[in-house]
Amino acid sequence: SVINEYKNIFKNLSGQKKFIMEVILEEEKSFLATLEKGLKRIKDYGHSERVSGELVFELYDTYGFPIDLTELIFREKGIEIDKEKFKELLEIQRKRSRNVIKSVSEDWQYLKKEKRGTLFVGYEKKESLSEIIMYREVKLDDQVIYNVVFDSTPFYPESGGQVGDIGYMLDGDEKINIIKTYKENDLIVHVSENLPKSIESKIKLTIDKKRRDFISKNHSATHLLHAALRNVLGDHVSQKGSLVSDKVLRFDFSHFSKIDSESIDKISDIVNDKIIENIKVNIEEDVNINDAKKRGATALFGEKYGDKVRVVTIDEKFSIELCGGTHVHNTSEIGHFKILSESSISSGVRRIEAITSIASDKFSKIESKLINDLKIILKSNNILDSVNSLINKNRSLEKEIISNNIDRKKNLRDKLLS
Repeated sequence: SVINEYKNIFKNLSGQKKFIMEVILEEEKSFLATLEKGLKRIKDYGHSERVSGELVFELYDTYGFPIDLTELIFREKGIEIDKEKFKELLEIQRKRSRNVIKSVSEDWQYLKKEKRGTLFVGYEKKESLSEIIMYREVKLDDQVIYNVVFDSTPFYPESGGQVGDIGYMLDGDEKINIIKTYKENDLIVHVSENLPKSIESKIKLTIDKKRRDFISKNHSATHLLHAALRNVLGDHVSQKGSLVSDKVLRFDFSHFSKIDSESIDKISDIVNDKIIENIKVNIEEDVNINDAKKRGATALFGEKYGDKVRVVTIDEKFSIELCGGTHVHNTSEIGHFKILSESSISSGVRRIEAITSIASDKFSKIESKLINDLKIILKSNNILDSVNSLINKNRSLEKEIISNNIDRKKNLRDKLLS
């Protein structure tokens, strides 16, 4: 009824009817299961004139029971609830959830008032000679750090799921670490441990090249994963969030149910096949957004797009995405792709975590060593059969122990009776 009522206003409702209904059904099943557990917890509660605030909070925090519902259920039994203790526990949790680190920022100090933005040169360069436009001191509890903005920078700021670059600035012989990079309006803010002594001179900026390379491998692999998911699961798959770091990639996407192991293998194989194909990663700057959409380009979650966009293509028939991140030159640089886990993070949204390159090689070596160690312990090359044999033997022994215990108790009873 909602789809029929609003299909002319929200055009995607009719096209995604099946997906929407399946998501709602899964949500309903999940809520009813939680409700049932909570009601069981209430049923198991002993008789008392007053219900503790701890139980009321547990029902709220663990089982999703609104306090009004809990109060109503117990009122019908003629029992009061401890509202004051509940509020106290709720406030403790809220305080714990807030950021405990107190951050105090000073006002920006301007050195180049005529300059108001940062030119990002990091697609082509890993180093640059730059001037400080502005800076400010930031106090984090007892620690003092600095936010520094340059007129140009090779440092990619945290954006579109990709983590910000780290590295250092060089002022003569003085090396100052840059521990984070993020965006603030049109500015790229570098978080540094200190300020250079010659703040009005040109400063050499250098990113951690090795770390950036691994980030780029994971970012290109994320695009391949997105396309593979749509290929295997269907066009309803769309990105709902991502994290691309040097160590791992995490991809959140719309899908209503757990992905079976066969489909996981298929997705993984598609990505690795594209890596082996050594496909050139084609990046176009300043493409008209409407032209990009006509070509079938998909937008990445969290990105804001203007009239001109940056288009990343990995095989015109496979993956075309609007993206501002850094990428490899060709897919073979990724090395190897390995899915570590697939899980649910909310109704209708799944999460895949994966690794590439050296991280994938290390993981394979650890798995290989584990298998070899198991072969030695089990004294067999066929691990699966050996483990199944152990499980069956264990079950048989458990049954034997239970049978022996029954006989022993029977003998003891007969002895005591005699």
